[in-house]
Amino acid sequence: MNIQSLLDKIGIGRATVAERVTAHMHLFAVLPRLGDLIRLDEEARELAAELELSLDFVVLGGPVAHIRFRKGRFEHGPGRLGFPALDLVFTSCGRLNRMFDGEKIMPIPMGGLHQLPKVKRFEALTERLTRHLKPSPDDLANAGFLARHVELSLLTGLAAACQIGQHDPTARARIMPALHDGTIQFRVKGGPSAFVRISHGELSAEAGETAEPTAMLELKDLDFTTKLIRGEVDAFSAVGATDIRMSGDLFMADEFNALFDRVGLFLS
Repeated sequence: MNIQSLLDKIGIGRATVAERVTAHMHLFAVLPRLGDLIRLDEEARELAAELELSLDFVVLGGPVAHIRFRKGRFEHGPGRLGFPALDLVFTSCGRLNRMFDGEKIMPIPMGGLHQLPKVKRFEALTERLTRHLKPSPDDLANAGFLARHVELSLLTGLAAACQIGQHDPTARARIMPALHDGTIQFRVKGGPSAFVRISHGELSAEAGETAEPTAMLELKDLDFTTKLIRGEVDAFSAVGATDIRMSGDLFMADEFNALFDRVGLFLS
């Protein structure tokens, strides 16, 4: 019996396709939003200003990503930084996903253990991000909070759709072949903008505007976008009602929206 077979037998590193896709979404769609939170939220900036910390998220049988806080700046990327970063090791994609869903899951710390005392401040940042992504009605009554919630949620949703396009076998077989290189701009009236870049089968989402987008989707306003993100509004009906205005390469926009529609299948 080889090492991988042994790990599979005892449940270490074992994952379904859905668990693996969701793990990629958590590490490459949700985790990077800490940088956007720091950009948008004063309280998050204050927490990050005094944080010097580097972490590797290592999922056995799944994705690996790193983050680093240094002098108020945030860095995120694939792979490990290595020592002196603190490795947070998860024995399966499922355990990582359960932690992101709010369960008290303890990863195995390895490597730069001297950084453990700094994790408390990091946890305060993640709690602030969770509050923005899953706000209370009172939170949404605040105009500034609502604007941050919409931008963070839009970026999370777009980045999650990108991960689905790259790691979900169904999406890769049925949707990705129809997506050609280009950019899709998403713009909320009176709110944030974000865009998706498609290049040689790789997808990425970024905040802001892109020059000469291939397709454009303009969303009615912040309140409508909140309902759309929550799945309370049907996107197809919204296009017919002109709550979503599309221009440019409509076929490309429709195909990417098919990826976006699959986000709810993986992220709660």
